[in-house]
Amino acid sequence: MEVNVKTVLAELTTRNEELPLPLRLVSDWHLGHPASQVQSLTQIESFLDGVGTLVMVGDGREELVEGWRQQADQLWEGLQTLCRERNIKFIALTGNHDPDASSEGWMFLREEAILVTHGDMIYDTASPWSRELFARRERVASYLGKQNCSSLIERWQCAQGVGRLLRPDKKMAPNFWGYLKLALWPPQRLFAVVRVWAGFAREGERFLTRFCPEAQVLVCGHFHRPGCFRVGEKTVWNLGSLMQMSRCLVLDFDGKKLHLVKHLKGAQTRK
Repeated sequence: MEVNVKTVLAELTTRNEELPLPLRLVSDWHLGHPASQVQSLTQIESFLDGVGTLVMVGDGREELVEGWRQQADQLWEGLQTLCRERNIKFIALTGNHDPDASSEGWMFLREEAILVTHGDMIYDTASPWSRELFARRERVASYLGKQNCSSLIERWQCAQGVGRLLRPDKKMAPNFWGYLKLALWPPQRLFAVVRVWAGFAREGERFLTRFCPEAQVLVCGHFHRPGCFRVGEKTVWNLGSLMQMSRCLVLDFDGKKLHLVKHLKGAQTRK
């Protein structure tokens, strides 16, 4: 018996594709990071219940720190295996922590005017709170001064270039407490985080107006501040993260509307 699967046309960076519904949007699991709340596949199995397509909106895994890469790759491959076993389409968008996750920087649902992207395109410097940015600001400014970022594809390529300049040093925190210490130092980093949390929704609205004016809704990760923000005529969703001391949002798209499925603190996996 042939099963009629409902789909939606998604415009990705490199191709257009009919994706099975519902789409489930998640972000910033940071697989492989010592402070990620996902340390085993059993913690995320229920995220796949009733899903047609799983869309990881960037930073699904850690690619940039050599010591974290083995576990990150194992969990990432395991996640894809789970999706295949359940006949779930898996789409990975790039983030600043996983620039090689795919060749896709965004997904646009044109008919519904929804743009989905990680969020590192929103600010010129990609991650204004980055510790590396404090030390490499002149190099980043020099790079930005040479770029033409008048289209969405150019903006994404520029964000990837900035991300390469801000790659962390190889020596990173070996555990959660070391990570927490680094997260709060130097002090100006904390101030930068507060400023971004207060202003990223407005910057997201400006980003849409400039680079994708057809979109009315922006869904992003990156900022680890979950919520829905109305700015003028635009709506900005942030999916939060599955890092320690963070919360995540899970959104489903049924072909017409976005629906909040779970509002989680930690890697809680049941409704």
